[in-house]
Amino acid sequence: MSSPHSPGGAGSGLPLEAYRDDARRLSAEEFAQRHGDAFLLLSAIRPRESKDTFSTHLALLDEEDGHTGALATWVYALRSSVHIVTLGRARESDVVIPDRSVSRRHALLKRDGDRFLVLDAGSSNGTSVNGRNVLTRGAGPPSPLAPGDTLRVGSLEFTFAHAAALREMAAKLR
Repeated sequence: MSSPHSPGGAGSGLPLEAYRDDARRLSAEEFAQRHGDAFLLLSAIRPRESKDTFSTHLALLDEEDGHTGALATWVYALRSSVHIVTLGRARESDVVIPDRSVSRRHALLKRDGDRFLVLDAGSSNGTSVNGRNVLTRGAGPPSPLAPGDTLRVGSLEFTFAHAAALREMAAKLR
């Protein structure tokens, strides 16, 4: 995994399978050093004939049409050289999410020691943590984000995870 941006239109997300080999061969510390210590996970149904395109990854399948799908998990590493990680549709975001419900500059994640705090960056469709709306930057305090929390960005729901949890999930893949 030499590039933080994946092919196939998934923005800066990579399929969970991309972490499998490193999860099996690297120690927990080495894994976190290589890939980061915090992640957003997006799970959805992907048509079996699709390998890596983000748009079909999010497609809803109609069972009456006989389509079958597989559960796919896309992983977005929260890596940044500064203490603020930007989420948005814009290519210059630290975490690029190419979905129309996501604003070009949607949300900000601020690293505070071992935890993250979330602020909306003035997005059109809002940001929430576990169903509670996040305040816009400058309108009040940020919301804390803990492992297992659900972060909604536009119409997409992500699960926040630390490196240990991601490593464990990836190591179990076939």
